[in-house]
Amino acid sequence: MVCVWRPVTTRKRRIPLSPQQRSSLFPVIPFLGLRTMKTVAAVFVSALFMKYVLNQSPFFACIGAVVAVERTLSTSLRAALIRNIGTLTGGVVGIAISSFTENVLLISLGLIPMICVDNLLDKKESIVPGAIVYFAVAYLNTMSEAWVYGVKRIIGTFIGTLIGLAINALIFPPKLMEDDASALPELE
Repeated sequence: MVCVWRPVTTRKRRIPLSPQQRSSLFPVIPFLGLRTMKTVAAVFVSALFMKYVLNQSPFFACIGAVVAVERTLSTSLRAALIRNIGTLTGGVVGIAISSFTENVLLISLGLIPMICVDNLLDKKESIVPGAIVYFAVAYLNTMSEAWVYGVKRIIGTFIGTLIGLAINALIFPPKLMEDDASALPELE
């Protein structure tokens, strides 16, 4: 028989900042946390880069930036990976299907291969973001422009998640791993 010890609570312990520490970090709006400010910075840098360097819509890059700023670096990397896999599978399948048809039934059935690819990669969490990108590629374009839009969305998301990861890791870096019960070894 295997006995597994788990603590009563999985609540994370935080060392609270004193009011003086909070106000010295953000004197104008003291109730905003570092993660909020880093998320805004990641979105801002992503939007600037997409709009003024690549001359593209910053929409998907901003979503990628928001997704990539998490409480820990490990959860940030995991969230970015899930988002990017979903974006890649949804974008590629969306390009493949919508480049040859505008038929609603065929586009709906095209969701099947995208879901199958995410399942084969054992990334079920990527299905929802993949479906969002798939439908954006399939329904927001004409057949002749689907591939261009799909490639732009894939690149934009990758750029946004990279910027979000970089800002999260470089500006007041969070912990590497979570202090929760799943990190504890099992006792036999």
